[in-house]
Amino acid sequence: MTTPAHRVWQRLPQGWIEFIAHGERSPDEWLEWYLTSSEGWMSDEGRASVTSGFRSGVAAFADSALAFAGVSIILGERPSVSFLGTQVVTDTSDGASASFHRLFPLARFGTESTAEAFTSPDSRVGTVTRGTLDVDGREWLLAIGEIPLPDDLGTVLVTGIGSDPEQSLALSMSVAFALITTQYLADGETPGDLAMYPAANA
Repeated sequence: MTTPAHRVWQRLPQGWIEFIAHGERSPDEWLEWYLTSSEGWMSDEGRASVTSGFRSGVAAFADSALAFAGVSIILGERPSVSFLGTQVVTDTSDGASASFHRLFPLARFGTESTAEAFTSPDSRVGTVTRGTLDVDGREWLLAIGEIPLPDDLGTVLVTGIGSDPEQSLALSMSVAFALITTQYLADGETPGDLAMYPAANA
């Protein structure tokens, strides 16, 4: 999926509900395409809820500087929702991009926070810092990650928020997945070989 204004491409997981990047489609066309896959198993109430939430999300992020923003909903015995927002910083003339990697591990969220480095399949090194935040008496997961873009074209920043405190590792993995699949594309350029990753909405 790409955002023409930013020329940013990111592989998104199955079932992802995207608020900003809809490719060639309008938001309403994207929603119609998304709901087609729910025919036969999602209730009318569920479709109405997804439609309402999608339109609220599109409106909320209409003027955002993010390249991607959306949610993943997990149903079942432990229903939960997670949000990911991606920002790409491509102006590195002042050297700001180089400082992200050194500074991110200093961030801390709550008493159980951790900061971990990881290496992408193409040998770039990124960091994910995760922890919990108490908002009005409810505990939320928070994970913030960064990684250099391929060819040192800038830096990718991803913020993840989750509703289930037991899914801290899963949220971190989602943030890392978003980080390593994000590419900045020049005009006419196509995404690099990401065949190792699962298929995604496009």
